[in-house]
Amino acid sequence: MTYTVVGLLGRGGMAVVELAVDDQGRQLARKRVSLGGSAQQIAMARHRIRREAEILASLDHPGIVPLLAVEDDGADVVLVMPRMVGSLADRVCQRGTLPPSEVVAIGRALLDALATAHRQGVVHRDIKPANVLFDAEGHPALADFGVAITRQFTPGLTVVGSVVGTPEFIAPEQAAGRPATAASDVFSLGATLAYALTGRGPYGEGEPMALMSRAAHGQVDPLPRALPEDLRRSLGAMLDPRPERRPSAAAASGGPNGTKVDLSPRAVRGEGQRGKRVAVVAVIVVALAAVVVTGRALFKPSRATTATLASPPPKAAPAAAPSTTACTPLLYLPCGQTSPASGTDGSNCLSGRADFDSVLANGCEAVSDYQPGQVLQGGQPLRANLVPASAVDTFTTQVSESLLNLCLTKFRVTITAPPGTTDKVEVIRDGKVLASATSTNLEPATATASKPACFESGSSAVTIQVSAVFGQSSEDFRLVSSGSW
Repeated sequence: MTYTVVGLLGRGGMAVVELAVDDQGRQLARKRVSLGGSAQQIAMARHRIRREAEILASLDHPGIVPLLAVEDDGADVVLVMPRMVGSLADRVCQRGTLPPSEVVAIGRALLDALATAHRQGVVHRDIKPANVLFDAEGHPALADFGVAITRQFTPGLTVVGSVVGTPEFIAPEQAAGRPATAASDVFSLGATLAYALTGRGPYGEGEPMALMSRAAHGQVDPLPRALPEDLRRSLGAMLDPRPERRPSAAAASGGPNGTKVDLSPRAVRGEGQRGKRVAVVAVIVVALAAVVVTGRALFKPSRATTATLASPPPKAAPAAAPSTTACTPLLYLPCGQTSPASGTDGSNCLSGRADFDSVLANGCEAVSDYQPGQVLQGGQPLRANLVPASAVDTFTTQVSESLLNLCLTKFRVTITAPPGTTDKVEVIRDGKVLASATSTNLEPATATASKPACFESGSSAVTIQVSAVFGQSSEDFRLVSSGSW
């Protein structure tokens, strides 16, 4: 490949990115990586870069940034790639959070790319906003497979016991030191899309070590209720702390629930782009015809679009044959069933309902028993559940204040989470969180709040807020308050 360097695109701590033009007039990015350290470390770095090139050579998808060439230039290594015009991190930094429609479009493209990688045994391990790049037309693509693992290239490239990933977007199992899997990539992509919507990662804000600790304990923050319900439910499934409950990348994009490694010779060599597109359409048609759905379809196309993809051109029927009506199956309303499953509209759960058991036949079996406006009375237990799991229940209470108490007494709220879950309670006054506590698996936890102002008297209106940290259950949590100011 011959090209001419015509400008500078960027400069970082270990690399310079140059703008080049090849002999066909195409713009390219040349990333010059300066290697340092011992001879062994330099050799390992070169091996890692060349392994990334081999991985990318096996992938052929418009949603994956290709590495066109790897060249040695003295002590440096030069990576040659198509020119991209910015990352998702840049876009959020410059424009603020993105509208849901834009995030859905990005999610569909990246999930399809991720499904392709997973079918060929490639796990990215470090999906984050900075690794989602856009071309000149605005199409997104996954970049930086430098720490990816595959069935062919895994030994000796990662220090034993080390954790690979970025704290803000890492999957809980990765943060806990367990091997990354395809499900880990799904979590990180969900975290990346949630960041595009909210400007925050799933573990909130803080120092990297604190975020890594929250990640290792599966302390995923609930998504804001202001997000569209379908999108919140879709991302919530991808951000489930338990990897076995997350959808595959294919299922999340609305396709078949299968991203098992494809060991066929054609998959190992890498297919041509046209062949892959034909294969994707064929898989969608077969999946819709078979109506085999083992997980929720996330970022799925509209009913009208699905019908267009799945329905073949009409054929002239014999004169004596009766006319037939095409059927487009829905998640909770398969063809042949006259009414949608309980608690659904056929496609989604109704408000205040959730599908916690993932059994499509019984619909959205979990029912919210939360009643807005409930008051937490001192010493009297209050019970409610968190359905759906992204729900945030709020209650009010009056806390008496005595001038004689000064700041010597405390107001307490004790929460007991149902089995298999972790729930958080917060004591809030005037928009400020005074205290919080987290209960796990029937173990009570108490939030203890000091008096906000030592010389106040009378009573204060206080808000008690409960949200899920880990797990989901239709069983009730228990609240009880005591003390005063």
